Amino acid sequence: MKTRLIALLALFVMTGCRADPQTRADRAITSGDAYESQHKWREATIEYRKALQAQPQRADVHHKLARAYQQSGDVTNAYLEFARAGDLDPGNVDAHLQAAMLLLQAGQFADAQRRAERALEANPKSVDALIVIGRARAGLHETAPALKAVEQAIAIEPASAPAYATLGSIQLARGAKDEARTALEKAVALDPKSVDAHLALANLYRSTKDVAATERELKAALAASPGSSVAHRALALFYLEARRAPEAEPHFKALASQSPDGQLALADYYTGLRRFDDALSILQGMSTPETAKRQARIRMAAVQQMKGDRPAALATATGLVDSAPQDVDARLLRARLLLADPERRDAAWADAQAAVKADPSSPAAHYTLGLVALARNDTQAAEAAFDRAVALNPRAGTAALELARLRLARGDASAALTAAEAAVRARDGDAESAIVLARALRARGDFDRAGRELRARLATSPDTARLNAELGWSELGARRVPEARTAFERALTVAPADPDARAGAIAADLAAHDVQRARARVARWLDESAEDPSTQILAARVDLAARDTAAAERRLNAVLQTHPDRLDAYELLGGLYVRQGNDAAALDKYRALATRSPNATVPATIVGVLLERTDRQAARAQYEAVLAKDPRAGVAANNLAWMLAEDGRFADALRWGRVAVDQLRNRPEPHDTLGWIYLKNNQSVEAIAEFSKAVDLAPQHKLYRDHLQQAKTALTASR
Repeated sequence: MKTRLIALLALFVMTGCRADPQTRADRAITSGDAYESQHKWREATIEYRKALQAQPQRADVHHKLARAYQQSGDVTNAYLEFARAGDLDPGNVDAHLQAAMLLLQAGQFADAQRRAERALEANPKSVDALIVIGRARAGLHETAPALKAVEQAIAIEPASAPAYATLGSIQLARGAKDEARTALEKAVALDPKSVDAHLALANLYRSTKDVAATERELKAALAASPGSSVAHRALALFYLEARRAPEAEPHFKALASQSPDGQLALADYYTGLRRFDDALSILQGMSTPETAKRQARIRMAAVQQMKGDRPAALATATGLVDSAPQDVDARLLRARLLLADPERRDAAWADAQAAVKADPSSPAAHYTLGLVALARNDTQAAEAAFDRAVALNPRAGTAALELARLRLARGDASAALTAAEAAVRARDGDAESAIVLARALRARGDFDRAGRELRARLATSPDTARLNAELGWSELGARRVPEARTAFERALTVAPADPDARAGAIAADLAAHDVQRARARVARWLDESAEDPSTQILAARVDLAARDTAAAERRLNAVLQTHPDRLDAYELLGGLYVRQGNDAAALDKYRALATRSPNATVPATIVGVLLERTDRQAARAQYEAVLAKDPRAGVAANNLAWMLAEDGRFADALRWGRVAVDQLRNRPEPHDTLGWIYLKNNQSVEAIAEFSKAVDLAPQHKLYRDHLQQAKTALTASR
């Protein structure tokens, strides 16, 4: 009994000594407040979390914790705590507003509007809430409601500089620059110390390309608040855009002293200047928070790769994957690193697939999967991946560009044009997207629009060799030979050794029947580099134009002896043999070409064409093999459809004939083939429709007119 009494007494003493939840919470809050006053944000967050462990429903503590997270640069947790504070205390206007402003910064405008509306419910006269609603609705492109909200704010507080700054920004976005200037200048006059007002006015000056005024306002913003991270960031970016990178460094250093995000920005700055050791020094020194630390390690791997230390980069990436296998960024990083090694592309594929599985909604994951598929010569998987990336993010310009290139390569000019137009929208002013767009237009025969698109880019970038060369090809396609020669000459002036410009200049000379000038060009280029295979192939083209087939054959065979990977030499030599009637030699060349480029449908299809002359069954098997790899190979589909119709296999013939019509748009041949299938199958009405299309597309072609007449005769006889 005595032992039991002692145990009960001990339990009573322990229970009586334990502080109640409110006391524990109050002590932690007091400690957290002390740390906050000393700007020790990490220690403050620890104490506030302790308080919430004791009393989880304390809205005021969630608010304090949110402020501490915000000051330490942890915006994700700051938002979560502000939102929780507002949910627990609907009357906490500041919590709603802070959550709304963080959502604005993240571009989540609809959610920001809803949060600000909750603040307005708590205080219908809240000018700040109306301003946030205005900014959110402007972000949603709802200009009229945005202006109405800001005008309400001004009506409540006519001297509100933030309201006028927001009004000016909305007016600027809608292109009303005079109204924007009036509003923004008033904002600065009302509050010369307003960072937002000066930054908004700087943005106006930037839109008018007034560099001096832009810099003046940015400096005024920083003078108004020397510690403003927004002002430092704006000035840093301004100096980078102005190509005055050294002047940006103090501002990046100021950002680095304020937050982990600032440290990452400074490291990125050093990386951009190729100051790799400085970047690594910053990145290696980052330890908190964990999200920033992982971002630092991801950047470390990229910097190590740039320095040429691939083993270190791969080790860093592997460490990240091992510690968090579901981390999409880490998977994508390692996939890109593995992709550089041809022997490890299967491992890169596995990482890219894992990233897509971990986050199917990630455009970056699908884009990387497309790059790996491309490297593995799996063009169908690459196209599907790039297509998905663009569907998830229509602004994914690089993915759209790759998609356009793939569609061009398989001959689908219409689909390529759609993708190229998306790339141009996302990469405004980008030369590469303009070039791919022009090529898609050329493939459709729209040389005039191709020229317009290129001239629009050249107006701002006249010295871009590739744009000038592409303009030359567009002019050549439109049979404007003098204009083509001028464009190619401009390209060669900028880049004398550019292969595309050289090839274009020779093509233009030959189109002008100026063989002498073409020969002089290649002779000069061969003097500079006699062994260059591209120049030798151009020289062979000139030989062929001069009807010196023996010289052309010698050149091409010499090229293939030392450069067996030159597919263009195979194709040119094969064409030469076909014209000479040497089918056996041509067949050998195109078979070699098909072997070296297993995913290219053209050489494999030409093998089928050549086989039709001597071995019909082998030709059909060849076309079927091409279509097994690419069911949209239009020429192979057309030729196979004709052969199947001759064999009486009309259902299969119709299937491939329709594929050919769909893929070979604006060509008469597939319509003639489809018409022939209908005619052989006693479907005269359908045959007449297809033959008529063929005749419309090529009225000079007697065979199509004859087929049309046969169909009409068959229809009359059947009646």
